[in-house]
Amino acid sequence: MVAVRYRLVRNLMFAAGVLYCSLLLEALSGYPLDVRNSFLSELGALDQPTSRYARAMDLATGVLLLVAALLSRSAVRLHRDTAGLWISTAVFGAATLFDSLSPMDCAPSASVACQAAEANGQAGVALALHEVTSTLAGLGTITMSVCAVLVLRRAGLGGRCSKAAAALAAGVAVTNVWLGIETGLDVLTGNELEAPGILQRISVLLVCLMLATVLPALRQALSR
Repeated sequence: MVAVRYRLVRNLMFAAGVLYCSLLLEALSGYPLDVRNSFLSELGALDQPTSRYARAMDLATGVLLLVAALLSRSAVRLHRDTAGLWISTAVFGAATLFDSLSPMDCAPSASVACQAAEANGQAGVALALHEVTSTLAGLGTITMSVCAVLVLRRAGLGGRCSKAAAALAAGVAVTNVWLGIETGLDVLTGNELEAPGILQRISVLLVCLMLATVLPALRQALSR
């Protein structure tokens, strides 16, 4: 029964990793946004032709992660790092789900009027909700990656797979913190928010890879 549940959770995480990778949607859509000056979440803006697909992918990702966390609730009692891993997975899943339900009205990088409305604080409730859910999702991924490294460290980091998983998780933490600092400084200083497009896409790619591949490396550690 435990083995069956593990395989199910592993498959759910893998599917979530694939669906969360909006880089695939961006490529299939012919790169409708400037990758250097836009956020991937703008693909889900209501004025974009990719909106329904981007939001559907986020919605499915959120549901899959919440189900995976629910199925893994017994592991929360094992260790603090394990509890942190699955609780942060649930937070990330819930934030991603609500992110899909609160899309931006327009994509700032693709519309001068939308960019001006955002700069003047006239973008409305939708943008505020999106910023909150995106922040929670970012915090969830950072916590997930840190807890994954702690779980692997507790298990001894044995083997190439575990070391690669730890390096991947560390990369997720570093890029998300870096991304948060860049965007946070713009908000705190009152400067116009400039999307670090390349950094965000690297961050999302690393999160996708972590979701899809890190669980096998954690299997032995999660059972201790």
